[in-house]
Amino acid sequence: MMELKKKHTIPSEFAEFLGLEYAYSTSDKHKKDNGQYFTPKQIADFMGNLASTKTNKISILDPGCGTGILTCSLIENLIQKSAITEIELVLYETDENVLTITQKVIEFLAFWLAEKNIHLKYIINRADFVIENSKVFEISTLFGSENVSHYDYIISNPPYFKISKNDKRAKAARELVYGQPNIYSLFMGVAAKLLKQDGEMIFITPRSFAAGNYFKAFRQSFFKDVSISNIHIFESRNKMFKNDNVLQENIILRATKQFNSDIRITVSLCDKGLKNPTEKVFKTNSLIDLKSRDKVLFIPSNDKETSTIEIFKRWQNTLNDFNIRISTGPIVAFRCTEFLKTEGEINDSLSPLIWLHNIKEMELIYPLQKGKKPGFIINSDESRKVLLKNKNYVLLRRFSSKDDKSRLVCCPFFSSDFETGMVGFENHLNYIHRPNGNLSENEIWGFSALYSSSLFDTYFRTFNGNTQVGATELKQIKIPPLEDIILIGSKIKEFNKPDKQVINEIVNEVLLERTYVKNTRSTNNFTRIGVA
Repeated sequence: MMELKKKHTIPSEFAEFLGLEYAYSTSDKHKKDNGQYFTPKQIADFMGNLASTKTNKISILDPGCGTGILTCSLIENLIQKSAITEIELVLYETDENVLTITQKVIEFLAFWLAEKNIHLKYIINRADFVIENSKVFEISTLFGSENVSHYDYIISNPPYFKISKNDKRAKAARELVYGQPNIYSLFMGVAAKLLKQDGEMIFITPRSFAAGNYFKAFRQSFFKDVSISNIHIFESRNKMFKNDNVLQENIILRATKQFNSDIRITVSLCDKGLKNPTEKVFKTNSLIDLKSRDKVLFIPSNDKETSTIEIFKRWQNTLNDFNIRISTGPIVAFRCTEFLKTEGEINDSLSPLIWLHNIKEMELIYPLQKGKKPGFIINSDESRKVLLKNKNYVLLRRFSSKDDKSRLVCCPFFSSDFETGMVGFENHLNYIHRPNGNLSENEIWGFSALYSSSLFDTYFRTFNGNTQVGATELKQIKIPPLEDIILIGSKIKEFNKPDKQVINEIVNEVLLERTYVKNTRSTNNFTRIGVA
């Protein structure tokens, strides 16, 4: 052990050293299958420094501990701030390949603390964290909670991967689950229930939990149990876990059992900016409405995003108020193979099938061949249940790619462009429509411009942390008065393929009273459907 101390002065350095060796010798597939991305030391130190001091005897839980670097950094920071004499530590790790590293690191930590006259009592638990602690969901009385251990600090970089709703962990934590859950949210939800009354949890996780229907049940439980005090945002998606080829929008959060009236948000480009991040303090009720059912969490990273949130708060209406709905394309290709065709001519018995790749910014491009995807669907009595009436729509991609500059990509769809009674929209699209009626030309152009604008994209990014664009999220967003949207449409339709600059100028002029300079080169003659 003395030899190790000569090479590594503090436990977190030793944990990082062993973690890097493991990362380089382990396949990306194994790490991905286990949702296993080890925390760099700079991030671990930042997280450990968020912890506040308590008594001289403390308890720590590290679920999904990996090499134990988070525990090491937390303890290193705490003993500098207060005179700790005794630490009870519980760690969870299920990967047998990692457990040998965990054991070495914690033994080094215990030796290092003993030299400082600090006693460390620890348990490395090889059981599944969620299953092992599922009894927290069964407790209905204060008396029952005596059988559950609670902690002063819970720190974690949990695994990230989706599990089936029939998975035993999802069933054990059904209070947190809707649809297909991600394992990291179960770790967060269980941890929130294991805190002492003055306890705190510090996690680094994807930010996808902040909004969306799939995380709604989680948010309802989580924000009932804890209150967020700190959020750190990384502006770069690919530099946090650069040794593991991870492309993920992650945040660091600190939450406590006690209510926090303020949330401190800090921002850095990546781990290298953690020592000098930008900082802003927000009132909690300005970022999350705890009285609402959805409890969407807004996470602005700059002044532009902050002011955009305030703009949207001024609007009172949603799509539903104007008898407008947003739905998801009903055609799931593999379930409709007998109706799909790669060749043909559109008529009353053969309808166009619109895919995600047909939707470009403010432009529908059809036909557009991509691989072997069929561009037509038979219009028959059997297929009609997945077809839609040919009328005016606004089409939006349900998923954005890493190459898309905007999270929202949409275009107008005019019924007059297709001589057929029915149309097909594939399941990776959302479509905006008016039930038992039709959207006007100006409404179509207006909504297309609004959703394509930088204003809307900026707002959407403040709460949406992934590449999915859910219909549920969009239908809840407050929108400007319909007459303003119609006015935007009347101006936008004067342009042939309006670009982002034109869209932003018109949207800002109408909604924010900014100067609009008309593009004098535009004409009224334009083709609504691009040529492939």
